Amino acid sequence: MVTSSVDRPQSILDKLSSQKCWVKFADYFGRSFACMTQNPGLFFMRKLSRLEVMRDIFYYFQAFLGSKSEAIQAQTSSIFQNVDVDKIVQSIRDDGYFPGIELPSDVVQEVLEYAHATPCFGDRKPEHQFLISEKETVEAELGKPFLCCSYVAEDCPAIVQLINDPVIQAIAAKFLGAPPKCIGKDLLWSYPTSTTWTQQLHMAQVFHYDLDDYRSIKFFFYLTDVDESSGAHVCIRGSHRNKKLIHQFMGQRCASIPDEKIVAAYGAENVVAVCGNAGFGLVEDPNCFHKGNPPATQERFLLQFQYAIHDYGDIRAFS
Repeated sequence: MVTSSVDRPQSILDKLSSQKCWVKFADYFGRSFACMTQNPGLFFMRKLSRLEVMRDIFYYFQAFLGSKSEAIQAQTSSIFQNVDVDKIVQSIRDDGYFPGIELPSDVVQEVLEYAHATPCFGDRKPEHQFLISEKETVEAELGKPFLCCSYVAEDCPAIVQLINDPVIQAIAAKFLGAPPKCIGKDLLWSYPTSTTWTQQLHMAQVFHYDLDDYRSIKFFFYLTDVDESSGAHVCIRGSHRNKKLIHQFMGQRCASIPDEKIVAAYGAENVVAVCGNAGFGLVEDPNCFHKGNPPATQERFLLQFQYAIHDYGDIRAFS
């Protein structure tokens, strides 16, 4: 049978698509095998914790063994005043997030001063290291703009103090039901520039949820004023519970689903864009579907850090 010229291109596209699927599968299998052999605790947690029933079983089993921790007694004074820990934790349990914890202005200023005096990394690459004031010069030399600039931030006193603040620790401990372990932090500039879907995926600018432990909690603080057009954090209220079964089985692969389909599954009325001035903070269960909007009008400067029950090491090594 003769194949028409109209049918032939489609046949070629089908073959290419099939080959691409096999390449993706091989890549996924390879990373999964590497994780299973090199970090089995992380591997099995990622497979089991995507199911809500397994997270609940683990949580109650942990409580039964007596490792539950309701709060941490403050050994030092907190930078936060008049914070209702119980209210915050209940909001996270009910809605998946709590907006409104505020950083003092002097802490915001200290982190900004650190950011301007400390080398950052363009697009997180070690070979692109410079002061933030040199960003435009480096971009001109490379002939392309940076999507983001990040910091290691291990030596910023304000961030170290914040991560160990007794109120922050108490919120994390009460939500986790165990002594919190800080498993990661990120200090990041995001810039308004044209991006592809793949770049947005790598920048966490598409709806996704995180599987970093059986239970974990994230804190986000804006260090610049943020509105819906300058990189607002967006979450879907209530999506940390009663997740569609297909989305539980897919786990982190849900990031490949178009945003509009995720919104349709959980209701546009539950999509919340969190805006606020510099210092505004958000606490979130990362099992809630969330993303950062790509900045459209001005850059966003954000500090985020995360606590969990277990520390599996580099949780991004096999992603």
